[in-house]
Amino acid sequence: MIFSKKIYINDKPLILTTNKGDYLAKNPEAEAYMVMNGANKDNILSAISQLDKPTLEGIMIEGESEELIEKQLSKLFRPIIAAGGIAYNEDNAILMIYRRGKWDLPKGKLDEGEEIEECALREVMEETGLEHLTINEKIIDTYHIYHQNNEQFLKLTVWYKMTGTKADKLSPQKEENIIEARWVAQKDLAPFASRTYEAIREVLHVAGMRW
Repeated sequence: MIFSKKIYINDKPLILTTNKGDYLAKNPEAEAYMVMNGANKDNILSAISQLDKPTLEGIMIEGESEELIEKQLSKLFRPIIAAGGIAYNEDNAILMIYRRGKWDLPKGKLDEGEEIEECALREVMEETGLEHLTINEKIIDTYHIYHQNNEQFLKLTVWYKMTGTKADKLSPQKEENIIEARWVAQKDLAPFASRTYEAIREVLHVAGMRW
């Protein structure tokens, strides 16, 4: 079975796959990516450092099997699980937050003993002030590598579509450095999409939005 995983590093994709030809056939934009053979420690760490280069669009590493790729990732990175969502109101506008100079979607880490759907609802409600929110279908999983306190983390975020209401007063969570929460009409999404992260653009795209 062909396996592929996209991991964002410095807002650029690292593709780990067991078949680069299959991935390229389905994702022609990856033709511009650097290609490495062997999903070993040295190649993965080298890819992370090279994705700092402004001229590099992405890197693809072809590995022998899904099992070996996942095993190597588990050795290199501490796993973090999070969840979030796209909340829609009665006008089909979506809820976005402004944090650290970027427009984003609300999300946060899974608490011990919590179900992933519960986490998604809780985090969206806490970060935006929504009080009436229901969860719908799953959108996508995204992966992101980041460095903190001399440790490397691989964060999985599970994204869901949700239904909220504009009757709720929006209250951005200041403790999480959120400056603003705003309903954005989908026809007005372009300037927000241009000022967000590549992973968030992917979530919006998979959810069916265009700009």
